[in-house]
Amino acid sequence: MENKTANGILARKTVIFAGFSRLPENVSSKYVYGCFGLEVEVDIDKGIIVDASCTLLPSLGEKLLLGLLVSNSMDNLGEVVKEIEERYQSACQRAIVATLEQINKRYISFKKGKKI
Repeated sequence: MENKTANGILARKTVIFAGFSRLPENVSSKYVYGCFGLEVEVDIDKGIIVDASCTLLPSLGEKLLLGLLVSNSMDNLGEVVKEIEERYQSACQRAIVATLEQINKRYISFKKGKKI
C-alpha cells in the first residue's frame, strides 16, 4: 500500500537522486542555465523509478527520457543510456548520459550504505 503525501511524493519508501551535467557550448540554454538537471524518485525497496523530472529539454526529448525512466528499474539504467544514444540525436545527448551515470553512482553508493 502506498502512502502518498499531499504533494504526491511517496512517504518513507522513496529516495530522490539528482544529477547535473554541463551543457555543450553550442546549446543556447547553456548561457542562461549552464547545466542539465535530472531527478529520479526511486522506490528504494524495489529499485523502481516511480517519478522523474528534468530541466532544459524540448518537450519531445523530455517525453522520451521520462518515458524511458518511469516504471523502469535502476538496474536497467544501462539500457536507458543505450536507448538515449540511439533515439535522441541532440547536442545535449552526452549531458543526459553523464547525468544518468552520475545518478546511478549515487544510487549504488546509497544502496551500499554510504550517505552522499
